Amino acid sequence: MTSELIVHAPVDGWVCSLDAVPDAAFAGRMVGEGLAIDPAGVTVRAPFDGVVSSLARTKHAVSIRADAGPEILIHLGLETVSLDGMGFTAHVASGTRVKTGDLLLTLDLEVLAAGARSLISPILLTGEGEVRLLPLNRLIAAGEPIMAVCPIRVAASSTREAAPTLTRTVRAPLPHGLHARPAARIAASAKGFDARVRLILGDRSADAASLTAMMTLGLKDGDELILSASGPQAEPALEAIHALIASGLGEGGAHAGPAEAPTTAPAGPAAGEEGELIFSGVMAAPGLVIGRAVRLRLAEIDAPEHGRGVGREQAALHQALSAVRARIEASVASGGAHRRAILAAHLAFLDDPGLIATAQEAIEAGRSAGFAWRMATQGGVALFRSLGDARTAERADDLMDLERQVLVELSGEAAPAPVVLGAGSVILADDLLPSQLIALDAVKVAGICTARGGPTSHVAILAAAMGVPALVAVGPGLDRVEDGALVVLDADGRRLVASPSASRQACAQSAAAARNRRRVEARALAAEDCRTADGVRIEVFANLGDVAEAAAAVAGGAEGCGLLRTEFLFLERQSAPTEDEQLAQYQAIADALDGRPLVIRTLDAGGDKPLPYLPMPHEDNPALGLRGVRASLHRPDLLLIQLRAICRVRSSGTVAVMLPMIASASEVRQVRALLDIAASDSGGTAPLLGVMIETPAAAMTADLLAPHIDFVSVGTNDLTQYALAMDRQNAQLASQLDSLHPAVLRLIAQAAAGAAGARWIGVCGGLASDVVAAPILIGLGVTELSTAPSMVAEIKAAVRGLTLTDCRALAGEALALDSAEAVRALADMRLAALHKSHVVGAVA
Repeated sequence: MTSELIVHAPVDGWVCSLDAVPDAAFAGRMVGEGLAIDPAGVTVRAPFDGVVSSLARTKHAVSIRADAGPEILIHLGLETVSLDGMGFTAHVASGTRVKTGDLLLTLDLEVLAAGARSLISPILLTGEGEVRLLPLNRLIAAGEPIMAVCPIRVAASSTREAAPTLTRTVRAPLPHGLHARPAARIAASAKGFDARVRLILGDRSADAASLTAMMTLGLKDGDELILSASGPQAEPALEAIHALIASGLGEGGAHAGPAEAPTTAPAGPAAGEEGELIFSGVMAAPGLVIGRAVRLRLAEIDAPEHGRGVGREQAALHQALSAVRARIEASVASGGAHRRAILAAHLAFLDDPGLIATAQEAIEAGRSAGFAWRMATQGGVALFRSLGDARTAERADDLMDLERQVLVELSGEAAPAPVVLGAGSVILADDLLPSQLIALDAVKVAGICTARGGPTSHVAILAAAMGVPALVAVGPGLDRVEDGALVVLDADGRRLVASPSASRQACAQSAAAARNRRRVEARALAAEDCRTADGVRIEVFANLGDVAEAAAAVAGGAEGCGLLRTEFLFLERQSAPTEDEQLAQYQAIADALDGRPLVIRTLDAGGDKPLPYLPMPHEDNPALGLRGVRASLHRPDLLLIQLRAICRVRSSGTVAVMLPMIASASEVRQVRALLDIAASDSGGTAPLLGVMIETPAAAMTADLLAPHIDFVSVGTNDLTQYALAMDRQNAQLASQLDSLHPAVLRLIAQAAAGAAGARWIGVCGGLASDVVAAPILIGLGVTELSTAPSMVAEIKAAVRGLTLTDCRALAGEALALDSAEAVRALADMRLAALHKSHVVGAVA
């Protein structure tokens, strides 16, 4: 049995989950699994016996390799690499042998606090192994055990006799379908056996060694596959690939993906003050930076059509593929987990038998190697883009990237020299290829903005792993921004401002600094109940999309779940989930919440969220048709199954049902009758029943709904689009679609007044995650805010600095204004004044 390696705390401080790290790469486990420590001590000590495998030149990171094999990275603070060694004193060097507790580094916390984005320090396993975390969210002293690592033992392979074709079925848990990275894992596994494995989906099949063939199956989450294998190692190959697919291929659905790209492209930049150009797009990676624009352009590569002989062209293609493969393999060895996965998918494309066979056929028909390779890759690109899935279409960019790399190799010309970047460069391009981004000096890339692209592209994933903000799909006109121009990239606000005014620069700098300070301070108190400064209890819950998000939300301070989106159970499958399937998921989430309240929204489908097994009549305007509770009442059999599953959930805390898109009391009465039947069938009592306020009708008749319900929760996203008659998928209207519009606030106020006798009045839409909106909502009568999990701590911190009197006064003034811009300006001013008065009072 392999023994565990105990990792001891290298520094005094507060130990917490990686979810608390305000950096997408670390929080998303892109660098490695582990935990984080917010340091309180000034000495960093060895976490176990071993050797210093690496010490960064800037001394901000040190890796220790244990004699048993595992390697741990201690990354001190965020963005501390930019301090160039200031604040760190090293007492070891690479190759130094250390014992547990030996001094590694001394920290100057004053210097680091002044120059770092945050002092919170990830402690990560960077190689193979399984991590077991010891209790988190506590003060620890250097030398205390914080986690254990068990090296992964690779099982020896066995030799088997040739066997006939074997088959086995497997259901694929793939939230995003079979795209390049999971397909690459299947291909890599299949190539490790002396066997031929095929994936069969209905009347389609694909060779498991062919990336493109597998991706064109159109495999969706929950689809049932037949695996067939033949050859000497058919049985172990079948077992390995079955287990790999059943495990989710590392995709897991652990977090909701970024928002989909807008269906309507932006028309171009808007003019701002003092000659500013303002572009709107889609956030691919969060953040706010100020930097200098650096434009990247791709030159066309010519590939002559006619070859110089079949043998010569085949040899040229083989040599080019080998050279590109060697270059990618070298890059894989030096990258993080997501970079390795993306490049592994590129390698799988290079080895794809379908692509190579197409190119070989073209060469045999007299085409040059370059022309043949382009024909093969362009066929794959066209196929991916024709499948009707945004994520699969974005994989076409990976194939185009490889097309270009091979053509450069075939041309005999030197690869383009890397672009020379200055510190704080914001990369602008029509679109970016993964290889372009990987070739850049990551330390100097401050942000990325592209005219095209999507939020689930590999470039977006790489940007998040690099910890830089990225904005995509800003539309035409980006070439109007000159090289070297100063830009403000506000990915969170979905805009790029070129040539910003002095006032906008100052605001951006202040906003970035204030945001970082707030996050650090808020995390320290995240686990405490939320009360206003005068003691009024305000519950802060989290919106969840699946079980994986629940534990992270609780670790981040969530006091419960105010909105469980159940669509994750129903989407991307050909039949509805059974009662037991639903119960298993709901119960797992309730268990993760550990007695905290759980509010489960019934299926919100129809309209803009069609399901293949829930056919609806054709509608000219589906957003105003059979959607939400109307779709559920259209199929009461499916609704009853869901209600029965909810009634069977067992928890020591509150479990409640919430109905979407309610417009009348009659809809509530119909569901109430079904809920009573479900409770009776389940042998228990009916859970609490509430409604989402998403239509102006529900807001204005909340007093009529109140006798039939236990609580209300305002869905501000839909309420805003219906109140303002603006489609929230229309990018050209994005800047005007603000839930702080006085019309929306008046509807919320009316709903809160009408439901004043309810157990709670909540907000679960996007406005609940807006720090500026929190005091206004509380002033309007809201008693519960259900936010994005990442915003729980900040919303709690904001509420603690307010009194109910402050909130009511601000809400009253906001209702009298005539625009969302005016409301935001007023809220910013009042919050700044309140913060200043609280600081002065504390000092006095």
